[in-house]
Amino acid sequence: MENYLVLYSPGLCGTFLTWLINQHNNFPLYKSYEKKYTNDLDEVFTLDIACPGSDWYINKHMSKDSDYYLDIDQNGEREWVNSILTNVDANFYKESLLTWSFEENRRIRPIDEINNESFTKDCVKTTPNHSLVNDDHVSSGMDYVDKELFKRVIDDMQPEKIIVPIYNSSDETLVKRWAYFRQYHKKDDTDFVYWIRIWNEWSDYVVKDNPYGNNVHYVDIEKLTLGDNNEYLKLCEAIGETPIDNIQEDITAYRKILSEDAEQYDRINEKRYNVG
Repeated sequence: MENYLVLYSPGLCGTFLTWLINQHNNFPLYKSYEKKYTNDLDEVFTLDIACPGSDWYINKHMSKDSDYYLDIDQNGEREWVNSILTNVDANFYKESLLTWSFEENRRIRPIDEINNESFTKDCVKTTPNHSLVNDDHVSSGMDYVDKELFKRVIDDMQPEKIIVPIYNSSDETLVKRWAYFRQYHKKDDTDFVYWIRIWNEWSDYVVKDNPYGNNVHYVDIEKLTLGDNNEYLKLCEAIGETPIDNIQEDITAYRKILSEDAEQYDRINEKRYNVG
């Protein structure tokens, strides 16, 4: 089995990227789900997507004192256990979750999440710490990769390639969607301009300082989500796969979600800052 690992700063479309990689011929063809929310106008909309089959819980490698470790029950990280993984007792899962290795974690994937039972490659993302950073994620500054945690994860998984989405522009659609996500979940009220700076600093850091090592393929996530074919072909080369025929349909559908979320952000914040 060839295993691929997506590491990403939250908000940089890491779940979509992981799902997209898994749609290629030799991968499991995992299903995806839209996470529906209700806004202040009682309108139902999609603010996020899920790909439960690709989630790898890395609690085995995290300190029990870690903020990420303590956050595991937040934001519905495990809600799919009760709704999809019906053949495993939830209490057993919660206990075993803390000690499973990569191979043990992969064996409990719900079989009905897979559309290709003969897959020879797999792509996962780490949960709940998506970028394997230190515990300073609650601060107002940029996070840095936890080198010890990264080593433990890599030694356990032995990935064929690490895939990292980066942000090297000022694309407002991506950032407004993330700013609205955080506002919606009441994590903070930070303006989207702040996230442009943080994401650019993060991307400069991972490319220049190389904390994930040399076995990395970087994806310009703006280009990919805008349907840039060259960016997509470079991704195909990195995972050793032929292009998907309907790739533009998949990307257009996801971009529509991002654009609608950005419109939600503009509406809410225009209302907020123009009162009186």
